[in-house]
Amino acid sequence: MKIIDSVAAVFCYAGQIFAVRRQSHLEAFPGYDSFPGGKIDREDSSLQHSAPFLCDGDGQAMHALVREVEEELAYDLPAEIASGQVVSVKYLATALAPATAPVRFRLKFYRIDLKSQPLFHLDCGEIAAGFWTTPRQLLNHFDRGDALMVPPLCWMLEKLQQNPQGDNFGDLSPQFDESLFVPRIELLSGVQMLPIPSNTFPPEKRTNAFLLGDEGSPRVLVDPSPESREVLMKLRRTLRHDQLDALFLTHHHPDHHEFSPELARDLNVPIWMSEDTRQRITQQQGLDYFSPLQIQIKQAGDRLTDWKGESVRVHATPGHDAGQLALAPESLRWFLVGDLIQSIGTVVISAPEGDMAAYFQTLEKIIDLAPEVIIPSHGMPMRSTFRLQSTLQHRRDREKSIQKLFAEGKTPNEMVDIIYQEIDQHLYPFALKSIESHLVKLRQEGQI
Repeated sequence: MKIIDSVAAVFCYAGQIFAVRRQSHLEAFPGYDSFPGGKIDREDSSLQHSAPFLCDGDGQAMHALVREVEEELAYDLPAEIASGQVVSVKYLATALAPATAPVRFRLKFYRIDLKSQPLFHLDCGEIAAGFWTTPRQLLNHFDRGDALMVPPLCWMLEKLQQNPQGDNFGDLSPQFDESLFVPRIELLSGVQMLPIPSNTFPPEKRTNAFLLGDEGSPRVLVDPSPESREVLMKLRRTLRHDQLDALFLTHHHPDHHEFSPELARDLNVPIWMSEDTRQRITQQQGLDYFSPLQIQIKQAGDRLTDWKGESVRVHATPGHDAGQLALAPESLRWFLVGDLIQSIGTVVISAPEGDMAAYFQTLEKIIDLAPEVIIPSHGMPMRSTFRLQSTLQHRRDREKSIQKLFAEGKTPNEMVDIIYQEIDQHLYPFALKSIESHLVKLRQEGQI
């Protein structure tokens, strides 16, 4: 996977730092707390920058840093250096995103110490909010579950908390051996995400499992589905110090339960799921698939565990799968939506388990609930219901196109060639299923 080099500015004044919250519509890290910055462009000069403090750094990185703070904060870094308002610019740390990330950024942080606190003018296209805070306050914000944050940022804040004048913290990239372990990431405090290689729908290659539960509450692993026995062994090794109480399956598709009975037997824990999910899995896999495990049926409203002292409840989310269940704390500070959406691309809605009308209704229901963070089974957590709203609008637009083509006498196969020109032909059968689901919905509603 291509690595994208980028830079970030950590402005420091009187023990405080300037942090930003990214806009929820952005493709990369939507709604995450971070620092001003962005990727190094090809047009950024590789020549050494002429300004003091910048002339000793990598030329392209320094030119990118100057450009990014000008674009995002309307802050002229060379001019503020010349005026004496910038006391120093120093390399702070580097973080390379793991191979599991949908986009791999190599981010270099630069510490910019100031003589006085400036008034920044934020680029609202990329930044939802900006605020001066201390490293400890920002960490507390994350620990309460009020922020999305990548682990290297947390680690850097801890170092700044311990050493407020520190710089050159070195490489803060996540370190794990994927030949032995499954990655384990905490982007939202108290919701550990394990992106496990799975036999899922391309272009995705992983299904997120989630580890939930406060101390003293049931510890629940959601949707473990390793693609092979080798990956199962890595998952076991990763969980070797965890005391689990149950596995929970969101729905019946194999990339959400493969090898889960074997894992449950090994851990001696029950599996929780909806009755619809139990029936569909046993119909596909046989009645002995879960033998001799204890199966507990869960339904909407049931309490599963606790997060940050509040109950995590079960929600019914049919559409992609009739028996799909989702999870959310009572405050709706996050909503684990399974395969309702994914961070890249769209999910397939196909009979017999898929129902396009139910899918629309579920999207509308969760949008109305307005959870603060959406957590999909494929991809990364994202702030706000923006992706739900854009998915719903995309489906509505597609349905209008299908209705128009039907009126013109086009067959479903002809519609695929017209509507899905941008996808690989080996995905056409799945596109055809979605078109057929739209047609069923339109017939039910009397639209065709």
